Amino acid sequence: MNEIKNFLEQEKKIKKIILKSINKIKNIIDEAFIRIIKTYNTGIVVRNGKTEYIEFHDDVEFFISVYSNYKQGTSLSKDLSSDSIKKTIFSAINISKYTSKDKCSGLPEFDLLKYKIKDLNLFHPINLKLKDSIKLAYLTEKFALNYDSKIINSEGGYFNSSNSIVSFGNTKGIFGSYKFSNHSLSTCVLAQHSNSKKIERDYYYSNSRKISTLKSPKIIGINCAKRVLLKLNSKKIITQKCPVILISDVAYSIFNSFSKSINGNLVYKKSTFLLNNLNKLIFPKWMNIFENPHIKKGIGSCPFDDEGTLTSPRFIIKNGFLKTWLLNSYTSKKLGLNNTGHSGGIYNWIFLNKNNNLSFKKLLKFMNTGLVITDLMGDGVNMINGNYSRGASGYFIKNNSFKYSVSEITISGNLKNIFKNIVFMSNDYNLNQNIQCGSILISEMNISGK
Repeated sequence: MNEIKNFLEQEKKIKKIILKSINKIKNIIDEAFIRIIKTYNTGIVVRNGKTEYIEFHDDVEFFISVYSNYKQGTSLSKDLSSDSIKKTIFSAINISKYTSKDKCSGLPEFDLLKYKIKDLNLFHPINLKLKDSIKLAYLTEKFALNYDSKIINSEGGYFNSSNSIVSFGNTKGIFGSYKFSNHSLSTCVLAQHSNSKKIERDYYYSNSRKISTLKSPKIIGINCAKRVLLKLNSKKIITQKCPVILISDVAYSIFNSFSKSINGNLVYKKSTFLLNNLNKLIFPKWMNIFENPHIKKGIGSCPFDDEGTLTSPRFIIKNGFLKTWLLNSYTSKKLGLNNTGHSGGIYNWIFLNKNNNLSFKKLLKFMNTGLVITDLMGDGVNMINGNYSRGASGYFIKNNSFKYSVSEITISGNLKNIFKNIVFMSNDYNLNQNIQCGSILISEMNISGK
């Protein structure tokens, strides 16, 4: 295993580089921002019981953004040598001379007296020996392969562990840094029924800041096996309209599309189907989405965004109503609103729903007859008008019982209608993602088949 013996020393070194660089240029330009991300990563793949490869990565990214007379220049380097940093800095300065003036350009507003970075307990490096890391990947694949004779091959068992430092500084005198870890374990296998030529594929995984909270190789392997076996002997169904359940892994993508639609970049460009819907009813009144960037050890936790703006908890959806856009310093100035600290993405989305005690089994019972979607393909989402169309597969439920698996279909609709037609969300929350939703029952969707 790639031991990280000098991680704290690296963080100190990075801070010194940022401070030195800021001091060197603060009298040359109006404003500047520098961010350095340092990542150590170990990746292991075991395929059919044999170690296929082991990768160690030591990556770094030096990013600088400068502003002079409302003109911006940016540059990036993968090298922290003095010569490279100097070239990168002056490359950004030169670029700024040729860009257009924009009054909304510049650093975010900061309150020096209130600027305090929260410790979110995100850094949990591991002390596993290399052979023990390989064993995790090996066992995960083994449990999947040995589950049933219809599982005929494997795409591998995977173990990945990374540790990162994120540090920044700017000419307003703000400096910040934090460390985080991420560990994941997964497997992907292939299955085939004896009376069919068709081969099916599926995977299962676990992701966590702390290795001790990963799901076990047995749970991951067996769940992967069950998922792929459920796909065997699939058929194409006739074109129709029917109720649909999106399992939590798939429901994530619906809410991810929603997060993109309320991003400030689309809002100020008037390129989102939700343009005039702030403080309007978007989802059913029972739905509440609360964003909390400060959950200890949270997958989507972060003390500050990509511009150094401190993150803060907020309602995204309250009683079905859209409560905020997702803004960075530039888009907030464009819209004349407060910066929400969303430069770089979203954080932990928690679903505080009155219906959140509903199990997946009860969700099936409520649907009674309809489709359960387990996989989506393609990217048929139009953010301008909300039209949604994606390839899908899953299985058909009739009278609350599994009938057969379904493939080669397309589900479609408009996201506005899809959001409002969510009837229930079950409590099988997917904690592997920053959007931690459960499976959702949609009252009706268009199904295109044969």
